[in-house]
Amino acid sequence: MKKQIILPVITTICLIGLIICWETFILAFKLSKGGTINHLESSIYIQTIYKIIGVLIVAAIAIAWLLSRIIDQVIGPMKELRRDAASFRAGEYNHQLRYYSIEEVQALANALDNMGDELNGTIRRLKHQINKAESVLAALDEGMVVMDTEGYVTEVNAMASELLNLRIAKYYKNHVTTIIRQEKLKRLIDNAVTAKKYDGMEITLGEKIVYATILPVGEGERVDEYLLILRDITQIKALEEVKYQFVTNVSHELKTPLTSIQGFIETLKDGAIEDKVVAMRFLNIIDIEARRLYRLIQDILLLSEIENRERREVGDVVVEDAIRHVLNMVSEQAQAKGLQLVYKQTEPIILKQMSEDHFKQLLLNLITNGIKYTDQGEVSVEAFLERGSYILRIKDTGIGIPKESMNHIFERFYRVDKSRSRKSGGTGLGLSIVKHIAQLYNAKIEVESEEGKGTCFTLTFK
Repeated sequence: MKKQIILPVITTICLIGLIICWETFILAFKLSKGGTINHLESSIYIQTIYKIIGVLIVAAIAIAWLLSRIIDQVIGPMKELRRDAASFRAGEYNHQLRYYSIEEVQALANALDNMGDELNGTIRRLKHQINKAESVLAALDEGMVVMDTEGYVTEVNAMASELLNLRIAKYYKNHVTTIIRQEKLKRLIDNAVTAKKYDGMEITLGEKIVYATILPVGEGERVDEYLLILRDITQIKALEEVKYQFVTNVSHELKTPLTSIQGFIETLKDGAIEDKVVAMRFLNIIDIEARRLYRLIQDILLLSEIENRERREVGDVVVEDAIRHVLNMVSEQAQAKGLQLVYKQTEPIILKQMSEDHFKQLLLNLITNGIKYTDQGEVSVEAFLERGSYILRIKDTGIGIPKESMNHIFERFYRVDKSRSRKSGGTGLGLSIVKHIAQLYNAKIEVESEEGKGTCFTLTFK
C-alpha cells in the first residue's frame, strides 16, 4: 500500500514545487521591470497559490486512492495466484483455487486447477500401482533381489531376505557380493553380469534347496538392471524323493509276487504239472501270490484316491453296523490264530458326512494289523463319545512296536516285522491308508505301544 501512495505524493510535491517556482519567477520578473505589488495583490496572490496547492494535494490523495484500488484489483489476485501456485509446487495438487474477478486471471487459475486435478489423478494412480507392485513383490513365494548394472541392491523382498538370512534395511543399496556368502551363487551372478545373459542353477542355502535364476532387464541390448530370482524347491525335491522311493518300493513289491508266480509256472510247464500233488501245491502258491498282487494294486489305487482328497459318496455311518460288518469279515482269520475279537460300545453313534467304505477300510486295516501281530490274547474294538467327539479305539495284546519304529509306522511299505508281514500277505500300505483316511476326514490318530504287551490305536472324530 505504501508503494502505491508514494508515486502520486511525489508527483504532487513536484507539481507544487513547479508552481511555487513559476509564481516566484513571475513575481521576480515584475519586480525587475520596476513594477510594484500592493498588499491586496500580494494577499490574493498568496491565497491563489495556497488554493492551487490544496487542490493539488486533494487531487494527489484522490489519485493515490484510485491507483491503490486499481492496483489492488490487478496485483492482489496475482499475488494470491502466486501463493496458490506455490502450494502446487509444494505438492498440494488437490488445492482448490479461489474465484478471481479478472477474467484473464480466472482463466489462468482454471488452467492451473485443471492441471492440478490431472496431476493429482496421475500421482494417485502411480501410488496405487507402486503399492500394488510392492504388495505383489512382498507376497511372492519366490525371493527377488533387484540390482543395478554395477551390482548394487535396489530392491529385496521378504522371501529373499528369509532365504539369504539377511535384514533388508541393513543390506539395501549395498553391493550384492556383500550380502551373499554362497560361492556358487556369487559365481552365477558374476557370470550372468559379465555375459549380460540369463543363467540359473540349483544351490543349497542352509537347509533349503533353491533354484537361483538371474536375468538382465532392459530394452533391446541395453541392460538397466538385473533380477535375481530365488525359488525354494525344498518341498519339490522332497516330493521327488518320496515319489522315487514309492516307485522303487512298488516295483519291488510287484516284482516279488510276479517272480514267484513266473517261477512256479515255469516249473509246471517243465513237467511238474504231471504230479497232481505238486501241481496243486504250486497252483495254491500262485493263487496266494496273485491275491497278494491284487491286494497290493487295490491298496495303491485306494491310497492314490485318498491322497488326491477324493471322497467317496458320503452320508451317515452307523458305527455299530460298520464295526460288526468288519468283525465278521476277519472272524475266521482271528479264529485261525485262536484270538478273541471283543467289541464294546455304550451308546448308538452315527458319524456324519463320511464315506462308509472309507470307514470300513480304516477299521479293516487296523483290526487285521492287530490280528497279524498278535499270537495270543485278543483284539478289542471300543467306540464311545467323549466331550462331543467320537472315539474309536483298537487295541491288541500282540508283540508291540519298538520305540525306534514309532515314527515310521505310517510310512508306505514300512514293516516293523518284515518276515511276519510277508507271511501274512501284507502289502505294507495298511497303516499309511489309515493315516490318509483320518486326515481326509480331519480325524486325529494316536498310537501307544509297549513291546511284548501290545498296541493301541486311538482315533478321534470331531
